[in-house]
Amino acid sequence: MKRDFDQDCRGAITLNGLARRLGRTREQVMQRWIAETSEQGAHPGADGGQGLTACFAYMLAEVCASLLVADSDASLTDHVGIAQPGRFWPDDWRVTDLFRNMDLMQRFLKHEIRAYFGPVAASVDVHMRAHDVVERTFRAMIENAIEAYMQRQAGEVAAAQDSLRTALTALKLTEERLRVATSAAGIGIFEWCGASRQGVWENRRMYEITGQPEDRGPLTETEFMTSVVHSDDVELLRSHFQARRVSGEPVHVAFRLHRITDRALRTVEMFGYLRPPIHQDDYTFIGSLCDVTERADAEAKLRDADRRKDIFLATLAHELRNPLAPVRNAAHLLGHSAGADPAKREWLRNVIERQTGHLSHLIDDLLDVSRITTGKIELKREVFDIRLALDHALEITMPAASQRHHDIVRLPLEHPVYVHGDPARITQTFSNLLDNAIKYTDEGGRIVVCATLVGQEVSVTVSDTGTGISDDALPHVFDLFVQGSCHGEPSRGGLGIGLSVCKTLTEMHGGTIAARSAGKNRGSEFEIRLPVCQGRDQDAKDGAEAGLPASDRLRVLIVDDNSDAAVSLAMILDAHDVRTAHSGEEALQIAAAFEPQIVFLDLGLPGISGYEVARRLREHQAAGKRVEIVAVSGYGHPEDVAHSAEAGCDTHLVKPVDIEELLAIIRRMTGEKRKREP
Repeated sequence: MKRDFDQDCRGAITLNGLARRLGRTREQVMQRWIAETSEQGAHPGADGGQGLTACFAYMLAEVCASLLVADSDASLTDHVGIAQPGRFWPDDWRVTDLFRNMDLMQRFLKHEIRAYFGPVAASVDVHMRAHDVVERTFRAMIENAIEAYMQRQAGEVAAAQDSLRTALTALKLTEERLRVATSAAGIGIFEWCGASRQGVWENRRMYEITGQPEDRGPLTETEFMTSVVHSDDVELLRSHFQARRVSGEPVHVAFRLHRITDRALRTVEMFGYLRPPIHQDDYTFIGSLCDVTERADAEAKLRDADRRKDIFLATLAHELRNPLAPVRNAAHLLGHSAGADPAKREWLRNVIERQTGHLSHLIDDLLDVSRITTGKIELKREVFDIRLALDHALEITMPAASQRHHDIVRLPLEHPVYVHGDPARITQTFSNLLDNAIKYTDEGGRIVVCATLVGQEVSVTVSDTGTGISDDALPHVFDLFVQGSCHGEPSRGGLGIGLSVCKTLTEMHGGTIAARSAGKNRGSEFEIRLPVCQGRDQDAKDGAEAGLPASDRLRVLIVDDNSDAAVSLAMILDAHDVRTAHSGEEALQIAAAFEPQIVFLDLGLPGISGYEVARRLREHQAAGKRVEIVAVSGYGHPEDVAHSAEAGCDTHLVKPVDIEELLAIIRRMTGEKRKREP
């Protein structure tokens, strides 16, 4: 009936009529098409099928438009125009969906076309044209859809390539930052493969830490365990790995290893992750290795210092209580002995005096440690005979030696040997060594004190037949708060500061101290070496014995507000014509009349400073009689030297003055004088 209606309206079956029929039956065709696609399991799209409906409507509209164009002008039968090529197909549909669904729709349309034309013979030509138009339209839609799909894919590929390039660039930057960070931190990166039993080392730091030559390549896990890891730590490392393989936790362990090249013992820290194995031995470990030897040593030293501090505090409490007990007892007895005989009261007084003296000695030692550790200790230097300090030290310690019945053997110097230093501090150093020998030698022992001249140094050794020092304890014997445990006799230990004070005071005098022992119960020996200088007797030897003529004698002015320093230096130079001054004003007055050839000038003078004195000496020096000005200062930075040079000083010496350096200046001046006055 419908076909007849169209035919009656148009007078003939036409493509125009077919287009109108398709428009009227669109809903029925679409429902059949959607039902068919659903049965075939077609992709519904992200919108749940709304895109499918729109797609059908668009394709049907394109077909109808092509039929209308072809009907209006038969010459346009080959022309197919697509309004928006490829835009009708949803972006999330696959090409296979495109072909299947368009093929299905084309079948439905052909069915409608056959229904429209029926068996009318006159309409065969139009019928064929209709099929041809539909065929061409669908072909054009497919081609355009494929082209659009390819363009979209090309765009996605280009975008993916851009993203990949961006990601690769970011990855390279990250790797570079990682290399810089691991290099700066000294971290080695490596990988071990359980299946292949191979190792991969990602940077040179692994070779540096292990000492493995680079031309030999990385070590495998087995080689690392057997040839590098300390034998005592191998089991620790293996058990740690095994536990982490079971728990899945990261590996974090510190252990010791021997470098392959020099077998140096180092402490390292390993951190990494074990990838879960597919098979039992198919695991991979990615880790880092860092040499933490310095940190481990520092931590060990801190722990040891903390331990020694605790021991020191306990010992200090004990040492302080020991003298307090007899003092308290004596005070009690004095309070209840009003009628006691004078001898008893004198004995009690001596007890209090001895014990308070012991307390005072302990406190002095503590104060010395405080001054030394804070850098506040000051040396009162002068030139003196070392034999005097040694004799004084023996005098101080002799009562304690006699009480323990020790035999003190002295091998003294036959002639005076002069040093430039603080006599009280050097005496303290010698007495500390003697106290140590007396304390750690059993009663009736033998202590030998020997002083000899060795080149430009004087050597003083104190040896005993006491408890000795073990090889392990010997390197720590001068550490602060190390009590008698170094001698294997903690019960005899004092505060553990005496030998440390000895070392510091000796080094402050430019000397060295050493300890030697053949082992436990085999005695010990301590040696102090100090640089010697030329005292009065030695200067006389350099001057008078060498026949220093009057023409070689220099006029020397020494300016120092410390009279001891000025006088002791004058004693060293007494082969020459020496004057001393203790202020800037006095120096200028003496210089005006004395006309010195060389001035040793302390820059830190009160009143007129040494800088001003140097300027005035330069201003008033006689023509042709240039004075040599040697600055003497406690400051020796480059800016201090430059400041003294600007003031007119020729040389800058830093306190304490090296006597040999000072005498070298004198010898140079004497030589120059000989050249000028043959």
